[in-house]
Amino acid sequence: MILGVAGMVGAGKSTLTRALAARFGLQLALESVDEDNPWLEKFYDGPEGMRTHALQLQLHFLATRFASLRRMRGTGGSWILDRTWYEDAEIFARGLHDQGLLGDDDWQLYRQLYRELLYSPAARPPRLLIYLYAPLPVILERIQRRGRAMEKDTPEAYWAQLHERYETWVAGFRYCPVLFLDVRDYDLQSDPAAIEALADRVRLQLEGELPQTELWPARAG
Repeated sequence: MILGVAGMVGAGKSTLTRALAARFGLQLALESVDEDNPWLEKFYDGPEGMRTHALQLQLHFLATRFASLRRMRGTGGSWILDRTWYEDAEIFARGLHDQGLLGDDDWQLYRQLYRELLYSPAARPPRLLIYLYAPLPVILERIQRRGRAMEKDTPEAYWAQLHERYETWVAGFRYCPVLFLDVRDYDLQSDPAAIEALADRVRLQLEGELPQTELWPARAG
């Protein structure tokens, strides 16, 4: 079983993913920076580099994402991911096309390959998608508060476009059930015990399917 957590930058995907993994005894698969990606430096070498290497960059992300999925399926057990393979293609690669950095022919080729990969056994849909929602002003405030230099220097218009793509994507998402969580309703950083209410909501969606390692806290009789 695979659970996916999705949502905007700054929505708290990694924090929730770690907390649910610990709470339910799930294997954890956090997104990491791909240090072996030979296209990153070339892509970020100015506007021309972005236009020239956008396809190679996205194909590398796609290949490594599906290789990771294949390893997880082969290992077996229950996993939770802090970003899904759908977002790679339907939000980020699409965003490059919308910005004119990924040409029409390259975008069609990418989509053809992506659609074929979705038929592979590794790409069976998650059992549940947990979508973290927040209005754009909340996301912007969180990005500024956590203080990552690259994010803080990114124009607000980029975050607005990304937020819009996420909202459009999740509104049409039909691969598996979706559990919507409003990030304004909890704060795992200041109140770790808030995971209990969130875990209850996840458990209702997955009755009987969670690992046997799940340990519920003792409750008063």
